[in-house]
Amino acid sequence: MKWGIERFPNLYYFVSCYGDIMGMILLAYDSSEHSRKALDKAITMSGKEEKIIVLYVIPDATLDEFKDMAPETTKAKAWDIVNEAIEIIIAREKQGIAVVREGDIAHEIIHYAKELECNLIIIGSKGISKIGRFSLGSVAEAVAKNAETAVLIIK
Repeated sequence: MKWGIERFPNLYYFVSCYGDIMGMILLAYDSSEHSRKALDKAITMSGKEEKIIVLYVIPDATLDEFKDMAPETTKAKAWDIVNEAIEIIIAREKQGIAVVREGDIAHEIIHYAKELECNLIIIGSKGISKIGRFSLGSVAEAVAKNAETAVLIIK
């Protein structure tokens, strides 16, 4: 069975009735297949006045996997990724804000959602890295366990 509205019909009813007063949705986005599905879900769930905050977190350069990447290249690519998502949001007549931050991925997602008082965090269950696909299940799990707001994990 698929996750989402098909599995949670009451969630769809809640969003349909109350979506316009929810405020802001924080979308953790990295252009992976799962985050693109999360983008689509955020657009579908958001109300007319609700803003979708598209957040890309550049991982700490202390991680071995990212040590040889030039910070400027990483930042430029990150901005390209979030701006591409914003174009999709605008094309679907919704409001979006692009944000790029650096640090521990789960911590930055949780901290920024709290800082902005977001009503919902949407995150894909897996993401991508510079060496290809890898599981970010630990990030999604950390966000779900530690966030003070609701978290929707998209498969």
